[in-house]
Amino acid sequence: QHSLLDHREDQIVPMIDDESAAASVGQAGLRGFQSRKESALGKRDKSNAGRIDPRAVDICAAINERGEYFTTSSCAGRCLLYRGDGIKSHHHFATTATAVDSGDSDTDDRQGLGYFERFRVSHDIIRDPTRYFDLSTLDPTDEARFDPTGGGDPVRSIGQFEHTQLKKQAVDEQVETEKATPTHLAKSAHVERKGAIWLRFEPFILHVMCRSLSAASALMAAARPSLKNVGLTSFKHGCGRYVVAIWGDEGLDMPLTPPDDSTIGFFAGREAWLAELVNERHKRNWAKIERFVTEVRKMPNVVDNVNGWSQIPTPSNDMPPVPATTAAPKRFDVVGDVAILNNMPSGDAKEREAVGKAIMARNKALKVCVARASALSGTERAPGESLITIAGAKRSPLITTHQEYGIKCVVDLENSFFSPRMGPERLRICQQVARGEKILVLFCGVGMDCLQIAGRTEAESVIAVELNPLAAECARRGQRMLERNKAVKTLGAAERLQIIEGDVMDVLPTLERESFDRIVAPRPKEGALDGDLGSGDGGAAFLEQLLPLLKPVGSELHWYDFAADHELPTCDRTRETLERGCDKCGLCMEVIHVAQVGSIAKRQFRVCMDVRLVGRK
Repeated sequence: QHSLLDHREDQIVPMIDDESAAASVGQAGLRGFQSRKESALGKRDKSNAGRIDPRAVDICAAINERGEYFTTSSCAGRCLLYRGDGIKSHHHFATTATAVDSGDSDTDDRQGLGYFERFRVSHDIIRDPTRYFDLSTLDPTDEARFDPTGGGDPVRSIGQFEHTQLKKQAVDEQVETEKATPTHLAKSAHVERKGAIWLRFEPFILHVMCRSLSAASALMAAARPSLKNVGLTSFKHGCGRYVVAIWGDEGLDMPLTPPDDSTIGFFAGREAWLAELVNERHKRNWAKIERFVTEVRKMPNVVDNVNGWSQIPTPSNDMPPVPATTAAPKRFDVVGDVAILNNMPSGDAKEREAVGKAIMARNKALKVCVARASALSGTERAPGESLITIAGAKRSPLITTHQEYGIKCVVDLENSFFSPRMGPERLRICQQVARGEKILVLFCGVGMDCLQIAGRTEAESVIAVELNPLAAECARRGQRMLERNKAVKTLGAAERLQIIEGDVMDVLPTLERESFDRIVAPRPKEGALDGDLGSGDGGAAFLEQLLPLLKPVGSELHWYDFAADHELPTCDRTRETLERGCDKCGLCMEVIHVAQVGSIAKRQFRVCMDVRLVGRK
């Protein structure tokens, strides 16, 4: 993936003896790192797939949810076939020039500009060795037999964002090449591509930006038990720019054909053995990633020291605590310009107003402070009259505009459910969306999930379904804002989004079967019917309706459920529900990842199980 690092010059920070002045410098550094983190994670993925590898989602999520770090690039490990010198910087360059007819008697065979061509990149195990290692199907001129993927990763079309620059870029590259290429090598670009075909396995690699040297040291200590190749690759002291590189050691590089004839395979008839070599490395590589995830989640809070000021990480959606004299809650949610307290402060109306004003005084962007008088209930999970304004302007209805990673949505706080704490989860889903996918988002609420996917990814289409008419209207208003949002870099974001108002169980039968690459299903909690002690079916009836809409091979489902602490991290009850649903639909599945999304009550959690379909039974 392309690096997301910011390469601005270092700023000289003077030595500060005054403790309060040092604290202000520390706070500024903390805010600067947080701003760079939000900018980096909010950028469009420029990798070939346009997404994070499925097996790297877990470790990236574990690192990005911490305040001290953010990931800049990752690869979960991959196998590929290639021809050339094996140097990726030579990708799509000219091939070897052999006996170039330049008219110069001193011209010998030479390497020219270098050449490296990849085939059949796969981030998953090889399931069909005969197809993958059939080298006779690599020739693009043989249209009848050409098989570009061989069962590996699908070949993604160029992204929409590049289409606007493609013609200009091609012209510029041609001009520069003509200027830079010597005359006797210019003809080599058109020489027929020859050479041995090699098999390569590249292990896991991850680059992480750290906020301080102590944070970088803690991350490297967590990685070393499972991944030995760990190091600090670059740093800018005092600026919160410490880059840690972590990579595995499960490499493989072996020739499959002689250099003079790529149609002759050394291992003809032994394709299953080659697949076993690759698959074993994949599995060992994934096991090391899982162990690394475990170590990261066991890490204590890292205390940073920036210019002598001690900082303890705080989540981005938490505001600084208000003075203790106000007896206000230390943590609360911020949606747009509204602060939401999850519990009503004690005292009379004047004391509550003092709490609200103290909170708003710490953040000038806040105009209203409300408190929740009772817990959420019902399928729509709308607060209703339970939100009481304790300070600021009285709004009726209580509507605000919320922004995440440059994408805005309209939120009716009284008549719809919305949680800013789900922001990291929405980011995690967006990072898994590849180019050209068809996506279905169910129970979309005010539409932040579908707006993020449409505005930040290059999905072909996004369909969102919501029953609540007021929430659906908020989603439509967000779609109109998406058209005018200059932060959106993908073309036609609003046009690719379709919002359907209606009951999910009524809408699903009307959609085309086996047409979606990804379905996001954040179903609402059904009270006592859900959870480890619930008497319901865990959404089985709903699951059986949506599974036939997924493509039977390679599609993914993000299934949200509710689990007790003793069920984590495997969530076997949720897995069994999904397996039963797939059995009834005649589908085979595998679990990619189980994400702990948030807490809904004491020892009760909302979880998301990412599942991929791998074929029919």
